[in-house]
Amino acid sequence: MDAQFYKKINLILNMIVVVATITLLLHTTAFSLGLCLLACAYIAVVLIRDYVFRIDLRYWAGTLFLFFQLALAFVISILSADFFAQVYLLILIGEFTFHHSRNHSIFFTMLCYACFVLSLWVSRQIPPYDNIYDFMPRVIEYFAIFGISLLAKIAFQQKDQLARDNEQLRIASLELERKAKLQERTRIAREIHDSVGHTLTSALAGLQTAAHAIRRNHYPLAQEMIDRTKASILSGLDDVRSSVHLLRENIPGHLFIPDLTALIDETQKKTGVKITYEIDASMPELPPMIELTIYRALQEGLTNGLRHGASSKFHFKLSLRGSRIQFSLSDNGKAPLQIVYGFGLNAMEERVTDVNGELSISKNRPASGVTLEITIPLQTITTGRRE
Repeated sequence: MDAQFYKKINLILNMIVVVATITLLLHTTAFSLGLCLLACAYIAVVLIRDYVFRIDLRYWAGTLFLFFQLALAFVISILSADFFAQVYLLILIGEFTFHHSRNHSIFFTMLCYACFVLSLWVSRQIPPYDNIYDFMPRVIEYFAIFGISLLAKIAFQQKDQLARDNEQLRIASLELERKAKLQERTRIAREIHDSVGHTLTSALAGLQTAAHAIRRNHYPLAQEMIDRTKASILSGLDDVRSSVHLLRENIPGHLFIPDLTALIDETQKKTGVKITYEIDASMPELPPMIELTIYRALQEGLTNGLRHGASSKFHFKLSLRGSRIQFSLSDNGKAPLQIVYGFGLNAMEERVTDVNGELSISKNRPASGVTLEITIPLQTITTGRRE
């Protein structure tokens, strides 16, 4: 439970106890010095418990304090026989239920009700089965307080669990984003190493051979090696251009559908969320730009759902309908009041526009979450292949 909220609840309950005590002393017809001292002692016990010793009511020391307060409240009820004396008992039921198990709280509620009945019996000297109306309706009040306190406890436990889950999802989302960046850097490093590194190594070896030939006055061999090195550098420039092209238009690896399922499986393993998916088996071979658009859209959609919506479930569908590719990703997270396009969504929209597609993001109604939908015309694919 949130510490600040718990302090506020304690403050409110303590104020109710003080107000109930003042009202009891002013309202009771059986006012006495003993009753006044006991009521003031009850307030002192509550204040010492919460603000001096700061006792946690979940443990044995807190339980002893609650039973000691119950004994004081029982004696006060006997001396006063006033309704406001029951406020002590009702507050004790709420505090005990909020900090202990349900079965123990039921026992404590029954004990509080028994104290009320016994105090009423002693103070008014009611014989058995007479004036039964003083006893029976109170059962509903006591167990209603127990039920409300139990529901409040469950609600706050669920809130705490949800906060912890959201924090875990946030950490997992950041880790997923960090790993995606690391993979992208690794891919760039691999492309540079495979293209630029090979070209420079070959050029260096050729120049060293040409220099050695010049020192030995083998000028024809030196000229030949210089020409070969020049050709190697020109070829390397073409490789660099190809690598840059791949970096812009391709995703890690070259197996598109396995890469999508790998991204889904990895996300599930890292975050613990559930992701169901449907990928059309008749999906045609796609050009790199289309593959990159779909891959990045899925990646960004999962990241946004985890990071901003605290989603726990996703459903991804990639299908071919007539002359269009349909992309759909929906989640069960918290839908924003207004969908604002940040850097990620703007980049996604630019990619979709580049392949003549359409992007739409909508809130799920009446369910929670959002749905990301992308439509790419099949004509774009044909044009991409021909180019």
